[in-house]
Parts: sequence; structure tokens; C-alpha cells
Amino acid sequence: MLDRARRRASRAGRLVPVTRKELGVLEALMVSDGAVVKAEQLLEQLWDEFADPFTNAVAVTIMRLRRKLGDPPLIETVIGGGYRLP
Repeated sequence: MLDRARRRASRAGRLVPVTRKELGVLEALMVSDGAVVKAEQLLEQLWDEFADPFTNAVAVTIMRLRRKLGDPPLIETVIGGGYRLP
């Protein structure tokens, strides 16, 4: 569950403490409605124009977000494609 107005995320009624970037990634994945979102798209949308296109910042943010959201995992990695919420 994402509360855009309060900039909060929760799962199963439990508040999930997320950073601004993590919340942005989660929101982008939720808005995509199951479609694959490429790491490059997330980098363009959520990081500034000086972000290194070869950085692993998106992968690290996804990893941290997965850990915070708990099991079963919500974010699916599509090999060679990006990420999605099935």
C-alpha cells in the first residue's frame, strides 16, 4: 500500500520505513501496473542528470526495498528487462 499524500508505504498493515528513492521506485513500479520498468527508466526518473548511467544505484535500491518489504518478495526481476510488480 502506498500513501502518496503522506509519502508512506505499508505492507500487511505494517508501516515500512523507506527512503525517498525507495518510495519513488516503489511508486514507479506500482504505477506501471505490472509492466516491466527498466533500470534506466528509474535512473532517469528518480536520480539527477549527473547520475552515472553505469551505476548500480537502482539495483542496490531495489535490494534494500525488497529487504524492507519482507517475504514473500513483491518485486520481480525480469532478466534483461528490468523490474516489475506482478
